[in-house]
Amino acid sequence: MEIILIVCLILLLGAAVYFALRLAKWVLRGKRRTQLVGVVLAVCVLAVAIDHSFLRNMQLIQSAVYPSLYLVKYPQDDQDALHQAIRDAVAAHLRVDWPDGKKLAYQKENSIFFYTYYKAFPFSVFQDEGTAYFLENEEDLGGLVTEELGMYERYKLADFHYAPCTSNKALLCGELRFFNAQKLVDSERLANLPTSGNTQ
Repeated sequence: MEIILIVCLILLLGAAVYFALRLAKWVLRGKRRTQLVGVVLAVCVLAVAIDHSFLRNMQLIQSAVYPSLYLVKYPQDDQDALHQAIRDAVAAHLRVDWPDGKKLAYQKENSIFFYTYYKAFPFSVFQDEGTAYFLENEEDLGGLVTEELGMYERYKLADFHYAPCTSNKALLCGELRFFNAQKLVDSERLANLPTSGNTQ
């Protein structure tokens, strides 16, 4: 079955290249056609630039299945601004009395996780679902298709592991670690964070 799919994909790719070459020859035959295609391409580039610069505001989306998981859609390039948004999200998360939700596989302590929002190309046969899968679905650790958050470590932005402070058990303390391309880039201690009163 996989061989048939691969052959079909190769044939589709070949057909796409063939039609692209035919279209290029047709465009290059006339000056007006070349100018028209140039204008269309310029408009497309401008639209993409406007979309990336003004319409893609950073969003932190909480998983409906795992309350301790947040996906960051359109993360800012400015690392200081991104890290501050994550700090604010940690403080806001701890102030809310979340219902008991599921824990991620291999999660043994109280933690909050931040990953980049990533969704696989919808027509891909062999690709994983992406981090967006975990907004509405549980991890699937067995079977023909495996989906586990640990498969997406390259998209991990931060994690925060916390416990009651030793000086005041009503407050929380912990370490916030920041990642970039699976590498730890920074860490800091957050102390005396207020909670909802029921946070364990």
